[in-house]
Amino acid sequence: MSACDSVIGRGDLITPMRFNEDIPSRYPEGKPLEEDLGLWWVIHSKPNREWKLARYLLNQGISYYMPLYDRKIRIGGLREKITKAPLFKGYLCFALDREKHWRLYDTHDFARIIQIREQGSFVMELQSVSKVLAVEQDLLVKPGLLKGRRVVVTSGPLQGVEGIVVGRSSKGRFAITVEMFNRTVIVNVDPLTDLEILK
Repeated sequence: MSACDSVIGRGDLITPMRFNEDIPSRYPEGKPLEEDLGLWWVIHSKPNREWKLARYLLNQGISYYMPLYDRKIRIGGLREKITKAPLFKGYLCFALDREKHWRLYDTHDFARIIQIREQGSFVMELQSVSKVLAVEQDLLVKPGLLKGRRVVVTSGPLQGVEGIVVGRSSKGRFAITVEMFNRTVIVNVDPLTDLEILK
């Protein structure tokens, strides 16, 4: 079983998709992440409260980003279902002046708020993640930050994305690290994709 797979058996609670399908990954939808530069924070949700927290932010009109990917779920070992799930479990990004954080205090779905000091780097990492999710769903999220030679993609749909080379076999692998979440996102890329080594 891959890290993106889950098995659902008796007694497991599945949140109905109709409850979540109206919650966008990004709000306001279509707003570039860089337009909120300087305002970004990370909110650490309580266990399995990401969707409830996103709905709260949506209803409050607070700008946020919750990267979503297609998670494969096997039900009873027979059927397979694909649902949208948070890429970084337990975390959402939101953009709001510190003086307005009181707007979050009516919800009990989060544990803490984390300050983002390196706003520029954080936005660049989120932009890379967003670009990968827009063109590639065959991915894997691993804890920790992968070390390796940093490169930038110079061709194809991921052009401009910076990351680390994992392998260039018949099925190349490319990794994006997100320091704030201490996570590495690994994606499969065409081995003929052009990469430029960063100094």
